[in-house]
Amino acid sequence: MTSKFMKLSGQFIDKFTRVSTLPSAHHTDLVNRVSILKSELLAMGNSKEKFESILDQKGKWLLTSYRDGAGIVELMDQLFPLPYLALQVLEWRRMQLDCCIPLTSEEYAKGIKIAGRARDITFAVSLFNEAGKKRSQTASVYNALMSAYMYNGLAEECRSVFRDFTRQTHCAPTVATYNILISVYGRLLMVKNMEAAFQEMQKKRKVSLSSSTYNCLLAGYVTAWEWDKMEATFLEMKNGSVEPDTETYLLMLRGYANSGELGKMDEMYESVKDQVGVNRGPLVRAMICAYCKKAVEGRVEKIESLLSLLSGEEYYPWLNRRIDEAFERNTCVNKSSIMRAITAAYFRCNEVDSLVSFVKRAESAGWKLCRSLYHCKIMMYGSQKRFEEMEGVVNQMGETNYGLVTKTFAIMCKAYKSHGMESYAEKVMGRMLKHGYLCTPKHI
Repeated sequence: MTSKFMKLSGQFIDKFTRVSTLPSAHHTDLVNRVSILKSELLAMGNSKEKFESILDQKGKWLLTSYRDGAGIVELMDQLFPLPYLALQVLEWRRMQLDCCIPLTSEEYAKGIKIAGRARDITFAVSLFNEAGKKRSQTASVYNALMSAYMYNGLAEECRSVFRDFTRQTHCAPTVATYNILISVYGRLLMVKNMEAAFQEMQKKRKVSLSSSTYNCLLAGYVTAWEWDKMEATFLEMKNGSVEPDTETYLLMLRGYANSGELGKMDEMYESVKDQVGVNRGPLVRAMICAYCKKAVEGRVEKIESLLSLLSGEEYYPWLNRRIDEAFERNTCVNKSSIMRAITAAYFRCNEVDSLVSFVKRAESAGWKLCRSLYHCKIMMYGSQKRFEEMEGVVNQMGETNYGLVTKTFAIMCKAYKSHGMESYAEKVMGRMLKHGYLCTPKHI
């Protein structure tokens, strides 16, 4: 559940500590110049000495031309996907004592945030304390540390920083602060605390609600499966002063998919389908799962349409590569959820032979097997009329610790009936009774 919430709320974290940008023309020039410098830095590879040498030769203008810290912040922003390199830039910046330009609060904030992304909380706290000694602990610095704690799953530490923040006299919590706090509570499924933070925010005149605030609240409700409250919050946005944005609709789409509200999901999808594509893989997969769980008219066509939105890396072609890599590295998978996910991928692609090969390799490598693997093979063999192999799986399953259960016989019975083989289906029902299971209509 936690990882799912991180995916939901992660898209908002970047907005929480974002600094204001320069006027358009100046900012465009800065972005272009920094982009050239970034390319030269990346060309240095992993050499720290060469990295710092390039900054010494071609990076001084970042300080002299942008004394407000915008130059360094922009370079760290562009290196954000490579946090360790971004932190090298910050380290170099801290060593430039001869320029007599102290670090700004925004440089500290950006450094703290990136340290959090690099999982270096110790360094993030060190930067925060250093900013305090230099009287640079502004709201953005507090927000950055809260965001770093949140990203690393340190909820209590995040709440502690918030309490300290509220006691300060030189700065006060902002809308971004409360957004982070709401997200922290949502991640912990602490719905009442999340709602209390939201209500406290509403009472503060100097803190205006934003669409990001509501989106964090919605993400919490989606994670906690509070569908009624999710719906009520969405209606409050539509009828209030804060209008829903694209992220709002995408969150509602995910909520409807998870709750099985296919009618509302279809309606919401129609309004935002241009925004649902290869960069929304988890959302697309959630919709596919929703269709798979309920028999509705045209679901096969809808699933095929959604599958076309997934890139090869996000769907089937990645599977064998990742599995091969795991076997080569002697990685042992011991979670049933992962095995079921792999099985489901093969099932969706109707690749029973690939599944059989995978199960053999997994068994030899000591991976955790589960009953779903056998049931999936039975279903797939049955759908392809490979009944002899299907019976072979059943016999194999009977010799394992999993044994034969009601569902096993029900799958076999359905396979025979779907191909008009009533006599074979009756034999399966007889075997079912022999094993002590009652044969009821729901099983056939």
